[in-house]
Amino acid sequence: MANKITYQSTYDDVGWSLRDTLDEIEQHGETIQLKFDMLYKYGRLHLLSDEPDKAYQIFQHCSIHAIENGISDADLNELYYWTTRCVEEQGNKERALELFLMLLEKVDLSENNDEFVNAVLDRLTLFGNITALVEEYKQKREEEMNNPQDLLGQAIKVLREMKK
Repeated sequence: MANKITYQSTYDDVGWSLRDTLDEIEQHGETIQLKFDMLYKYGRLHLLSDEPDKAYQIFQHCSIHAIENGISDADLNELYYWTTRCVEEQGNKERALELFLMLLEKVDLSENNDEFVNAVLDRLTLFGNITALVEEYKQKREEEMNNPQDLLGQAIKVLREMKK
């Protein structure tokens, strides 16, 4: 992303960064990455303005754009983090916890993801003692892996068993 903003960036920081992105689009034209950056920052502004529903809608649009156009995993991780923050702000704490745990589960620790991991862990600490919830999440994931309900999941299970 152009004009990198952090997880702790303020409304003004994100606003100025969005302004820089819009200027870049005006000067050089809209690219796939610049459109992603614009939507991402616009969503962040709405979340910082206590408009999680609007931010969530923008992040969903940004996600579709990212998936269709091969945006990097690092950018997607940030997008999913902020989408999960929207879920949390909307009051669905249990779902947000589940999504934060899923984000940690899929992160590649061999890459430089310290800032991302720390941001997720910071949010998880706000949930208090989550040991029981983490164990419940692990059990649920294991059940999903061992007894998938969908056809794709069942096919993956068969392939895994064939590899053994």
